[in-house]
Amino acid sequence: MTEKALSIFVRRPRGLRKRAPSIAGVTLDAAQRELVEMPLGKHLLVLGEAGYGKTTVLVMRLLRLYRRERELRMVVIVPSEGLQRMLQGTLRKLGVDVLVATYDVFARRQAKRAFAWLPRESESAPLSVTRLKRHPVMRKALAILKDREPGIIDDDADAARKMRSRFVSRGDLQHLFGDAALVRNIAAEGRLGERSIGDTLDRIRVQIGQTTEDEWSFVEDKSRLRAIDGKRIDEGTATSHADTIDVEDYAILFELDRLRADRRGVAPTALRPYDVIAIDEAEELAPLEFALLGRSLAKAGTFIVSGDAEQHTDEGSTFGGWDEAIAELGLTNVTRAMLDVGYRCPEDIVAAARFVRDGRKSEAKGVVRSHQLRRVGFSDEGTLVARLGPEMSSILDHDPHASIAVLCRKPLRARRLHAALLPHVPARLVFDGRFLPRGPVQVTTVLDTKGLEFDYVVVPDASVDEYPVEPSSRRLFYVALTRARFQVILAHCSTETALLSSFEEPRA
Repeated sequence: MTEKALSIFVRRPRGLRKRAPSIAGVTLDAAQRELVEMPLGKHLLVLGEAGYGKTTVLVMRLLRLYRRERELRMVVIVPSEGLQRMLQGTLRKLGVDVLVATYDVFARRQAKRAFAWLPRESESAPLSVTRLKRHPVMRKALAILKDREPGIIDDDADAARKMRSRFVSRGDLQHLFGDAALVRNIAAEGRLGERSIGDTLDRIRVQIGQTTEDEWSFVEDKSRLRAIDGKRIDEGTATSHADTIDVEDYAILFELDRLRADRRGVAPTALRPYDVIAIDEAEELAPLEFALLGRSLAKAGTFIVSGDAEQHTDEGSTFGGWDEAIAELGLTNVTRAMLDVGYRCPEDIVAAARFVRDGRKSEAKGVVRSHQLRRVGFSDEGTLVARLGPEMSSILDHDPHASIAVLCRKPLRARRLHAALLPHVPARLVFDGRFLPRGPVQVTTVLDTKGLEFDYVVVPDASVDEYPVEPSSRRLFYVALTRARFQVILAHCSTETALLSSFEEPRA
């Protein structure tokens, strides 16, 4: 493809073609250095817009504490596997042997250590159920259960029971999520809708039940209890989550355990303590999850928390603000720092992102002529792929160090676009966080790229259907835009999202 044909993508100037500097190579400014050098025992909350160095401050403070005292038990909590892999690799390059884990992995480890009776974890729960279980109103429901003894499944005192902890049991989950009146009250107060009620009641009914293998365990010929493909009999059926627990249940159990222990005036079940807990992208956590992390901090321990409320994109959680987060962590003396200098995105992209986030027209001034923000409409998805695919291939041929990410809102579109792009350009479908710093085009969802960055970002579904004018869409679109270090392509195959309605068409 000739230079003249490249009318959408813009080649990076030669001076920018080198690989972007890693966190390890970043020079801290005076304000950041002061935060990094705070003594052990001082809690830090670092706030700032996307690309303003929050993660850099978190990592460098962790590095300084690690070099001072390597015997400290440390952990970094992140919301996604992509960010987990990036930070784990960065810390290893810095010589820091610290665990980086998603919240789900961390909570699972704490729960399995505390509660010996836990069944296997379900692979996923409907969004309607996770919203209910992670909602702040769950505290009121737990306050009702705290005065009861640990629950018995089906209230059958003669039934065989697995070993339970002192204060909670699996029966508590049935009494909590199988009580129609209680679930209705939770949903009503949290404004969660009828679907949350029905889905929650149906799910706990199956989860408390036996698997088909257990139900028919009396069969002597065990080969008759194996499916032809070697999988569990229930797998892929409506009862695939029989005899399971959801990851969202761990924080609920720990909080109920604490409430019952407090009522008795004794210590709750102990968690594995950490001397330093760092939380990146903390806005994605729910109140009870903050509380679990707070209980995991050792006496005289240190919290390092970073985030941006405007980047809250997890539809399954409700973020109540930083005051509430700090209170849930159990902290009283926290140093707050607002970073005000951006390092990642060009000014034009930052201005566009702020406009999308806030809807302020003044932020869009000057963006209309920027080559770093292109808006393109296509008649259909096939035309989009036929145009953008070869151009992305040309960019990679010209600049082998470039990284290009295609960010979709939904996984189904990502899968479809990945298959369509393959004849035109080397491409990878990434849902497991295994992103590459350069190479093939990486097709994924916006949520999978929280905390990451790429040279070129393509948003192929910038349409009114995928991004209506509502707060959640604004935040998600803001995150998509701010993943770019050099250029953003906003493409649509139907009516363009009204989030961009005041932008004029930029000149090619």
